[in-house]
Amino acid sequence: MIVKRIRGAIEMKYYGKINYTIDKEHPDIKYMKDWTEDKVLSFYDIYAFDDNYTQEDCINYIKRDLKLVAGGGYNSDHIHNVTFEIERCD
Repeated sequence: MIVKRIRGAIEMKYYGKINYTIDKEHPDIKYMKDWTEDKVLSFYDIYAFDDNYTQEDCINYIKRDLKLVAGGGYNSDHIHNVTFEIERCD
């Protein structure tokens, strides 16, 4: 587990998880042996923000970051059926 620290002193922690499917053009498809269009993948991380951020700012950042990671680090063009689980965990 990686804690991503955003700016100053840690005040708020969030758990963020993304669930998604990928299409055959995804850049990481070559590393998957059992890919199907319906296979649901997931990834989670823990994020830490200082108290200068609103809850909405934190959630928007987490969603963008998780989508980027799920997209292979390039963009989110090849991920689909995306859902998020985000909760504060201080």
